[in-house]
Amino acid sequence: MKRILSFPLITFLLVCQIVFVVSLPDIIEEYKDEEDLLTSSYNGNENNYFQKLNNPQNTHQQDTVNLCFPEKYRKYEKIFSKAYNYILNQDNNRLMYSYYQNMEDYVKSFSLYHCDVAMVEPTLYDQYYNSIKNIYREIEDVANERMADSVEGEAYSELFKDLTANKEHANITALPLFLDYGILYYRTDLPVKTPTTWDDISNVKDILDEIDFPKTDTIFIGQFNEYREFFYNLFENILNTRNKLTYKNIEKEANSTIGEFKYLFDNGIIDEYAWHLNSEYGVIRFNEGKAIFMRNWSSFYYNVTTEFQKKNDRDENKSFQISKMVYEQNRFTNSRTINKGIYICVPSSVNENVFDEAVKVVKTFTSKEFMKQLIQEDDFYDLPVYSSLIEQDGSLNNKKYCDRINCGFYRDIAKDHILAPYSAFYQEEFLEKFNEFFDKAKGYFKDASDSTSKGSGSDKEVKTLQQLMSVFSDYFQDKYVELGSTTTIIMIIIVAIELIITSVVTYYLIKHRNFIEIRRSSPLFLINMLVGIMLAFVSILTFIGKPTKFICILRPYILVLTFGLTFFSLLLKTFRIKVIFDKINFQVKDSNLIMYLCILLGIELTLVTIWSSAAGMEPDVKKFTRSMHYYICKNTSSLGTYIQTSLIVINGLALVYGCYLVYKVKNVYSEYNESKVIGLSIYGIVICMIILMFIVNIKGLDHTTLFLIQSLMIILSADIILVFMFTPKLWKLHINIISELPLEKPAPVSGEKKASEQPDEEKNVSIKNITVNSE
Repeated sequence: MKRILSFPLITFLLVCQIVFVVSLPDIIEEYKDEEDLLTSSYNGNENNYFQKLNNPQNTHQQDTVNLCFPEKYRKYEKIFSKAYNYILNQDNNRLMYSYYQNMEDYVKSFSLYHCDVAMVEPTLYDQYYNSIKNIYREIEDVANERMADSVEGEAYSELFKDLTANKEHANITALPLFLDYGILYYRTDLPVKTPTTWDDISNVKDILDEIDFPKTDTIFIGQFNEYREFFYNLFENILNTRNKLTYKNIEKEANSTIGEFKYLFDNGIIDEYAWHLNSEYGVIRFNEGKAIFMRNWSSFYYNVTTEFQKKNDRDENKSFQISKMVYEQNRFTNSRTINKGIYICVPSSVNENVFDEAVKVVKTFTSKEFMKQLIQEDDFYDLPVYSSLIEQDGSLNNKKYCDRINCGFYRDIAKDHILAPYSAFYQEEFLEKFNEFFDKAKGYFKDASDSTSKGSGSDKEVKTLQQLMSVFSDYFQDKYVELGSTTTIIMIIIVAIELIITSVVTYYLIKHRNFIEIRRSSPLFLINMLVGIMLAFVSILTFIGKPTKFICILRPYILVLTFGLTFFSLLLKTFRIKVIFDKINFQVKDSNLIMYLCILLGIELTLVTIWSSAAGMEPDVKKFTRSMHYYICKNTSSLGTYIQTSLIVINGLALVYGCYLVYKVKNVYSEYNESKVIGLSIYGIVICMIILMFIVNIKGLDHTTLFLIQSLMIILSADIILVFMFTPKLWKLHINIISELPLEKPAPVSGEKKASEQPDEEKNVSIKNITVNSE
């Protein structure tokens, strides 16, 4: 009996062994394939590997076009193909779809996933531009035609700004497919009001016990742990300012925004769990009813609409609504919504056999006719780039579609939105700084909830908001002449020495104003010039430090007074010489010249006053070159530019006229009227001004070099006047003082002293007496 039973068993085992041996190579090969997949896909991120297993790739066939889309667009596969066939008037197509958790998964490696057509957004488009096929020639006519459209053209052109923000990526190689608004999802089944400010969200924490909401759940879900989403979260809040988007305002608003986020994190409004959620997982948590507020994109509206009630079908009272993102309480203005475009492109890894078909997909999917077909479908919840499909002549077109997505809401926010947020903040080298800022911000926020955490050294370094913002120190704050820099300290020392020298000269000039050489040169004009020289040195100090509005207004006054008191005084003195020796019937007494000087200064000061009151200058950061931008004082209106130009023209004509006068009086007797030294002074100033104007307009000079050159030119101009106009006078004054000192003699006897008193008194005549007698 045992033998009878054992025979079938042995036979069965033998057959199993044969089958195993035959199939062993296939098993080994399958294991090897999985091992290779793990090795190539893991790369330090297990999510990529598991996602690959969850999203197995179809074999890329030679005659199919593989479309790589985010998972949230899987719902549109049938209606995409249906609309595509309808537009091309065909029954079948060669489209094959592959889906991934988010865009970044496949954009990082188009070739690995065999993408022939792919969705992309601005940040990824710029970052992986070299991985995108240049199809500008193929889509140029279509793009130009759509931008020229009288209704849609303006918005279409605005969307292209995000693609061309980087000037090195000037060719448009993608077309806009959808609009994607940043909006706020919030629970309406809980007794909380529709939030409009961050304070409204923060105050919910105080009533958690009353609204029966578990404290372990999340109050607010934002996306802060992913580079792209953090970028949009940060600048969405910054863009709510109504001020002009200058470097100064961005710096100010970034400080305020990070401070607001830190406050929310410190107080548990944004908890540690929510910090690690990206857009997709944030939607999952919100759909499970474990969050009150969620900042996310309008492209998730379908998912939330269909899944929220499904997840909460046990509690039929749970509901949600959407609104604009909140703003800071101190802004006193409504928030503005950012709107990023979703684009479609052809990757560089495209199968050349289907390249023409891939380009056709890009053109067709982004066409107005294609979108018109999608809107007719009940499952379509996204926003087309063609506003006329939604609204025309003030009325909504497709009522069924508009009821489905709430067109009225989007129509309202579109009245005041930012259509190209990426281009609004794109600057050369800025994204590199932001990348570092993002890494440090994670440590900065994490420290709020985990004070005992032993993070990396870089994380522990960031303890204050100031330290975090210091990442941008050479982007925002170091773009002006710092007080503590070596160049500045040296320049301050030079200015101090020059001011001391000028003060000493002024003192001796006033003390010995009746000396014959000084009287002949009109002491009042000499004093005016010395005051102007001192103002010139002081003007250098106004270029040190971060400029304020007061400094920007003060600078023109100082420069006008400096130029007027020095050069106009020289000009009028030369003018008097010409009038006297040409025997022109014109009043040129000191009182007349002072009146002329006051008139000239009055005209320029009046222009400056109008300038400062009606169109004053304000500090701003101007971009000069690819990697250089720094603070300057900038006119706030065209009126300021006109007045500034007028002053330059007036002073330029004065310089030219001064050179003409110097030439005309060059042969006049110099010991009487100092025409030679006046001429040298004027020529020196003119040369310095020409050099300064030339250097200021050279591109590529950083702010420190520019400050150094400007300061040296001002000092050189002032020193030329000091040397040529005052050194000869002071030297003669010194010689006369020395000559008046009595020689040491033996004391005379009493009789001789009395006899010699009178001759000695006549011999030692004072400078004052000489001056009086010379008159």
